[in-house]
Amino acid sequence: MTMKKLLAMMFALVMTLSVQALERRDTIVIVNGDTVKNTTKQRAYDKYKKADFLDFDLALGFSAPTGAPDGVGFAPFRSTEWTIGLRYKYTPKKALQTYSVGLWAKWSSYALSKDKMFVMDDSHVVGVGAFPDKSSSKRSAINIFSLSVPFLFTQKFGHKSCWSFTLGPVVNFNLKGRINNEYTVGDYENDIYVKGIEYRPVTIDLMGMVAYKKVSAYFKYSPMSVLKKDMGPQFHALSFGVML
Repeated sequence: MTMKKLLAMMFALVMTLSVQALERRDTIVIVNGDTVKNTTKQRAYDKYKKADFLDFDLALGFSAPTGAPDGVGFAPFRSTEWTIGLRYKYTPKKALQTYSVGLWAKWSSYALSKDKMFVMDDSHVVGVGAFPDKSSSKRSAINIFSLSVPFLFTQKFGHKSCWSFTLGPVVNFNLKGRINNEYTVGDYENDIYVKGIEYRPVTIDLMGMVAYKKVSAYFKYSPMSVLKKDMGPQFHALSFGVML
């Protein structure tokens, strides 16, 4: 065999191995010119190394308050909840579990049925009354703005699975609350804000999520009432929605 043929065969072998390496995204090591070592197993192992990163959360849901006294009727699909924020996530090496903590900004709205409106007396006690006669386009809600800190645990169903579930508490620091009454009488539109309601400054939600890839369906319930005791109707926040 001539030297040219030998060099041509070696060149063809190297090119073939290089193309195969690119197709498999493997690392090829050539030892002493003729020994080839495939490191596919090492790459698969590295896929499951520990990971920690910041993730962005955006959620839209609906509130369906529970435990309200007779005469107080909420309208779930007129009650909304918006959440936006960041979470730090940590996954140990080769683990299926992820631990996360974050900071969310949350806007919650608890709207009554169309025939009723929230009112507040001079002692800051919230009650339920009637809209003015001949009014239309009616909406009455308690709006709460919160900074929330979630402490969540996520379990995947397998390293290659797209499904996971998440559980954990969410601590809400409620910073601002007011009543918003909107209605129209004749040609006049009324948008009235009532400040000074006595809401709980700190509440805790119990949260659960089921996720497929990056889309989650969530559910939250608070065993604590939204308003302080003896300062208005006692009801518990319950919400559900979608988080991205």
